[in-house]
Amino acid sequence: MGAVRRRLSDRAWEGVTPVAYPDPALGGVEKHELVGPPEGAQGYRVRYFHVPAGGRTARERHPHDHTVVIERGRARVTLGDEVLELGPGDVVYVAGDELHCFEAFGAEALGFICVSPPAGGPSG
Repeated sequence: MGAVRRRLSDRAWEGVTPVAYPDPALGGVEKHELVGPPEGAQGYRVRYFHVPAGGRTARERHPHDHTVVIERGRARVTLGDEVLELGPGDVVYVAGDELHCFEAFGAEALGFICVSPPAGGPSG
């Protein structure tokens, strides 16, 4: 059976507890697990990330690829050696093992949706 996550505000959904990064340098960044194996999705997960104005996600690379849709705010996105400025509605494909980071710039927080393999799944 399917699942529904009702949105309560710009960054809150019924039944979803935000998780912070453990790194203090990434203070204020929240991950919201919207859909994944607990909801029956075995091959992927959908998460929402909130990045406060001036904040950023981790600069990282991992074996799995993923897709990001910018929902709100302005983003400075690092993809390998390239840095791009993006906004709402823009879509980013991050290849496996590609260095990436999402930074909020301007006065507004950044919000984006990320679709990736499930944690611990065959691709990561």
